[in-house]
Amino acid sequence: MKHFYLLTALTICLNYLSYAQSANDTCANAELINVDATSTTYSFDINSATINNEEGCSGTTNDYADVWFEFTMPFNGNVYVGGSISWNMFALYDSCSGAQIQCGVTNQLFTSLTSGTTYKLRVFRASNTASNTGYQSFFIQAFQEASNDDCASAETITVTTASTTTINFEIGGASINNEEGCTGTTNDYADIWYEFTMPVTGNIYIEGGINWNIFALYDSCSGTQIQCGITNQLITGLTSGTTYKLRVLRLVSNADNAGYKSFTIQAFQEATNDDCASAETISVTTTSATTVNFEIAGADINNEVGCPGITNDYADIWYEFTMPVNGNVFVNGNISWNIFALYDSCSGTQLHCSITSEIMTDLTAGTTYKLRVFRLLSNVDNAGYKSFTIQAFEKPANDTCATSENITLDTASATSIDFEITGAEINYELGCNGTTADYADMWYDFTMPVNGNVFVDGVISWNNFTLFDSCNGTEIQCGLTDELFTGLTAGTNYKLRVFRLLANADNAGYKTFTIQPFEVITNDDCATAETISVTSTPSDIYFGVSGAVINNEVGCDGDSAQDLADVWYQFTMPFNGSISINGTIGWNYFALYDDCGTTQLDCFNLSGDFYNLVSGNIYKLRAFRTQIEAGEPSFKEFSIVANETLSIASFQEKSVTIYPNPAQNILNINTNQPIENISITDINGRLVLKQDYSSTIDISNISKGIYFLSLRLKNSTITKKIIIK
Repeated sequence: MKHFYLLTALTICLNYLSYAQSANDTCANAELINVDATSTTYSFDINSATINNEEGCSGTTNDYADVWFEFTMPFNGNVYVGGSISWNMFALYDSCSGAQIQCGVTNQLFTSLTSGTTYKLRVFRASNTASNTGYQSFFIQAFQEASNDDCASAETITVTTASTTTINFEIGGASINNEEGCTGTTNDYADIWYEFTMPVTGNIYIEGGINWNIFALYDSCSGTQIQCGITNQLITGLTSGTTYKLRVLRLVSNADNAGYKSFTIQAFQEATNDDCASAETISVTTTSATTVNFEIAGADINNEVGCPGITNDYADIWYEFTMPVNGNVFVNGNISWNIFALYDSCSGTQLHCSITSEIMTDLTAGTTYKLRVFRLLSNVDNAGYKSFTIQAFEKPANDTCATSENITLDTASATSIDFEITGAEINYELGCNGTTADYADMWYDFTMPVNGNVFVDGVISWNNFTLFDSCNGTEIQCGLTDELFTGLTAGTNYKLRVFRLLANADNAGYKTFTIQPFEVITNDDCATAETISVTSTPSDIYFGVSGAVINNEVGCDGDSAQDLADVWYQFTMPFNGSISINGTIGWNYFALYDDCGTTQLDCFNLSGDFYNLVSGNIYKLRAFRTQIEAGEPSFKEFSIVANETLSIASFQEKSVTIYPNPAQNILNINTNQPIENISITDINGRLVLKQDYSSTIDISNISKGIYFLSLRLKNSTITKKIIIK
């Protein structure tokens, strides 16, 4: 019985060992795999392979586990094996116990293999990584020997100026040689060769998409390397009719990368205006911008000065124009690739230089100027934005305070002034608030027709305005967009400076402003309040707040002090009750006092009510705006109506219920009073709905927000705040 158990145990052990050991653990029982032009992935089990102390790569000996594969090469060429991680090493042999052809870790390109030959591939790991279960696979692919693997067998390609030619290539089958790349560098490279005949005298641009792709151009096989670089190359100074050799190469580490195996190539004819002496004449006018299209890719590349103090490799082309007027020229190149420099002559003084766009100032009528258009070498090949516009602007007659243009002001309406500031001189000088910058300015003067204020509206913040009492005199006030200039004296002549930052001087839009004087108002303070009549019938009051003095003071109690313009009214309350005011827009504020210098009874903007007023009492009403809105000509009126206090019984009879509130689609009104009509206004006083009375109102077309519902009775108005959700 003991013999039986011993035999059984031995059998089980042998069966286990037979199952666990890798089937392709030796070269003799190498697993046959198929290798072709497509990538194929194979899995392997190296965890159970025998550990042997043997040679790895480059004469190194260590404890290794290995598995073996064999394949027959489908054609002459190379094989690429990808193992993903440095645990995996690969060695190729011509036979079992034969010569090791090549060996490496992770990934390997095995080169110069022969069609029909069977090769042995050893996959191995050091003993310390042999038990790792991950990354037990590799992919393998054959690459056919490149037919244009050397200069002598270069493939002919056609290069034109009309468009780019796309060349697809397969470099994985090229021979690997330790040779020169660019600028004296030597490394293991795979290369393929092309040749082309230059269709014109000029340049070619090659785009390789990625820095794996390197390009070198030669005048012949074994000839001079003309130029070499990675990714993209502009190769200059080529001759029409000459055949050139183009070498496309990759480092061996990139030769197997499947992507970006194409390049584009295009020829560019030598620019005829490549230097100042051969500058192309262009016409520059004041009536409109001239568009100039250019092709700079055919220009010579020179290491020279661009804008002052900057030296780099540039391509440039030249233009010349005769200035039609005294003034400025605006050149717009749309993008920072385009750089512009202006000279008074060839080899003369550089007058201006800038990227993208430039106002070139102080040019003289009848003088011919040289315009250099240039790009950095890195931008020369960019196909876009190869145009610029150029226009002349005459120097305005009112370019200085001494030559200011006189304008006439009218209190009845605003005067509109069109201006052309692009022709003005650019000076580094003071703007508003102590800021100093490069500005273009123009000057106007006016004689103030009345004591009061002047409102100037420039619409946009590009336009700045400063008022002076004289040339080189005191700055009265300064602001941008629009400004209310206050406290001006009738009969006095003032100087108005209109100016823009240099960056905005060329902007074509908003070259206009309006100006209007406003006479100082008589009811500018509480003591001189204007008397108005307030009754149960609404009345409209116009208030000329634009002529008010600006004071830094508190508006509504609890607010911070700010610059305000105000006008004052007084009225006698006709009966006990309240008054309702509709100011139409949120710019208009209203405060009520029982006397000058007393406590503010209430304050609101837009619309509201003052309650608990006593019959026969005189009240002071202050209407005011912030300085920013004081000059605005619109909405300078409000309506006012007195509402009598009702008895409790009457009030109950006239009570109004609004529901639901907030409402979404329908608003219901419950009242027993004869309401004539209803209206809804938004918080800025804009009317959004008005209709005859109905107990049900459709509000489904009104946007969400806060509104005021006004119910108009015969002698009063009831206002309720509603929320539409």
